[in-house]
Amino acid sequence: MLLSRFWYVLLSVATGAAIFVLYLAAAVSNRSATRTMNDLLTGAVNAVGWYLKDDARNRETSLIPLALDPDIQAGLKAANEAPTIGELNRDVRDKARKAVKKFADQHSVNNSSEKDVGFDAVFAIDQHGRVLANIGFEQGASSKEFEMGGYGLVADALHGWVRDDAWVFNEKIYRVVGRPVEVESGTAPAGAVVAAKVMDDRYAQELSERTGAAVAFFAAGTRVATGAPSSFDKADLEVTPNDIQKIETDADYLEKGRTAPQKLREAPGWNVGAVFARLPGEAWDLRAGYVVANRHPIVRSPFDFQHLADEKDKGAVPTLFIVLGAAGAALLGLFFTLIEHTLPLHTFRRELTTLANRDNNVEVLKPATFRGVFKKFAGLVNDALDKIAAKGGVERGPADLKSVLGPLPAQPSMSAFAVPQGLGAGLGGGASVAMPAATGPKRAKRLPGRKGKDEEGVDSGEPTSGPTSGESDGPSSQRSSEQASLPKSSARSGSPAGAPASGPASTEEAPIESAAAVSAVGGEVDEETEWRQVFKDFLAMKKKLGEPVDKLTFEKFKGTLQRNKDALVQRHGCTRVSFQVYEKQGKTALKASPVK
Repeated sequence: MLLSRFWYVLLSVATGAAIFVLYLAAAVSNRSATRTMNDLLTGAVNAVGWYLKDDARNRETSLIPLALDPDIQAGLKAANEAPTIGELNRDVRDKARKAVKKFADQHSVNNSSEKDVGFDAVFAIDQHGRVLANIGFEQGASSKEFEMGGYGLVADALHGWVRDDAWVFNEKIYRVVGRPVEVESGTAPAGAVVAAKVMDDRYAQELSERTGAAVAFFAAGTRVATGAPSSFDKADLEVTPNDIQKIETDADYLEKGRTAPQKLREAPGWNVGAVFARLPGEAWDLRAGYVVANRHPIVRSPFDFQHLADEKDKGAVPTLFIVLGAAGAALLGLFFTLIEHTLPLHTFRRELTTLANRDNNVEVLKPATFRGVFKKFAGLVNDALDKIAAKGGVERGPADLKSVLGPLPAQPSMSAFAVPQGLGAGLGGGASVAMPAATGPKRAKRLPGRKGKDEEGVDSGEPTSGPTSGESDGPSSQRSSEQASLPKSSARSGSPAGAPASGPASTEEAPIESAAAVSAVGGEVDEETEWRQVFKDFLAMKKKLGEPVDKLTFEKFKGTLQRNKDALVQRHGCTRVSFQVYEKQGKTALKASPVK
């Protein structure tokens, strides 16, 4: 499963890297957008300030015709000499009023050819600060005596200065300009003319169109006018009393007249930044000012990129390449899973089905037919079958090594993990092979006329393959059966290399060496004496396990040992063979080990 697991790890790392890059890109985008927003806000508030100054200069200039009007000059000169405006000649007052009305009509918001210099109220004021005539101001129209000399702008204009200011009346902000009315050069002005424009939504919208900024004017803690581009939601410019209270404690706002860029609102996918600025003049002390706002996209998660992107952004993405890459990665992962998981699992299921079929003679799985972990599973299944059979009172005989491992070569080459023959001899038989006669009860059908023998000629509990007492098999039949057993070995007892095979017998039942077998390592021992000692150990083990020994003789036992010795000598080219007695699945068994 190496390829598929590696592919899973690779995809996981790639996915993690992609998510990391997306969050990193989101952080970089937010920082860049915030910096850009601050720069735009700084530029926008400067543009609004320049616009207000330029608008004031244009409005001051537009008052020149009214200041030069003869009826205005004559009326103001006469008013200066009259004790009260009410005592002034009515004809003089009417002429002055008509002149003011004519100017107001020409510069009204609706009729002005230049809409940016329209006025909502116009005043003619004498040297004493008394209003001679006015248009558009209800308080002045209803009162015979109306003074405006207390305003700083009027006082400066009466002293010969051209001024602009911002006034607050009835929760409205007025943009006010004034200039002196000079009759004779070198003399004090005869009076002044003053004009005012309400800074309402229309004024704010015109300002927004000229500067491209979203702006709102506020006074007395509430918003009074708003103007914004079509792409900006005016609701985001809502100024609350809490916002006003917050900025009134801001050091920059108190000292410099404006705040640093700050966040005003949070909207889905957007942050609204703003800069608050104070209106100069008398409106400063009346908590009047304006706020310039701008929106910038905010990425709170990588998925917000999809909502913020427009069609042009989406068109710049190589969608086809990404889709093909993702599909190729998915198909490659499925291919790795198929060859490393699905196909081996299918083979394992097929072999289990064959093992479960009662119509065939298959009793074990063949680990050689599997790959990877399924080969280990096959060995575990075989071990489990042995344990289940033992608990049920059925002894499973030795498995055919060829049926388990497949065809074996006549002269198997030594594995990289095998113990050399010489070293095996020095360790007391490290290259052992199992004797067919040392296995338990038979697995296959018995041959006719041979009780207690399996098809390989292995005795079910007796080490000899010759006829027992009372049997009449001929020598040729006996020889053919014995020769059939020589090249075969048990997968449960040992392997051709001499080490016990996997399974319960190889891990749970250690062989018991006889005294003769141990002494054979140290020096040359008479084979007859050694085999008699092995025979005694064999009888002792059988008696210990409660097996019958009545018909067992040393001659039959010796014949079995000789035949197995000849087979091992021919196969491994050894000089002698040592035998060991051990217990396997509750039965007495022998293990043969070639010694050079």
